Amino acid sequence: MIEFVYGAKGSGKTKKMIDMANAEVGSAKGDILFINDRDKYRVTVDTKIRFINSEDFEIKGEDELYGFISGVIAGNYDVDVVYIDNLLRILDADGPEDISGILEKLDKIQKKQDIKFVLSLSCEESTVPDCVKNYL
Repeated sequence: MIEFVYGAKGSGKTKKMIDMANAEVGSAKGDILFINDRDKYRVTVDTKIRFINSEDFEIKGEDELYGFISGVIAGNYDVDVVYIDNLLRILDADGPEDISGILEKLDKIQKKQDIKFVLSLSCEESTVPDCVKNYL
């Protein structure tokens, strides 16, 4: 399953994702990962969640993000949920329509590994790209 949290910049997407992840700690069957490109949110994420700052690993772009996620999952078969905040910044994308490639790759992972992905996307509901609408 792939879910989205979307809205304009500053609309509270990160806070909503942190609240979702923290609430899921008790019910998740396995490990929860929270990937962000800033350390300032580390203290608000439950300590049972593996917080990963993408900048610590110099992740920038679709191939690097996909490779990193694949590596983490290959090394830990207990991953149940992956939250990816600030997806457009991590991908260094020009806009929401540029995520179709990573969506296809994450969709394959989630189907093979039964992992839920929750992605944040900076855009208004009226500008959600078609590749995202398939998951809503």
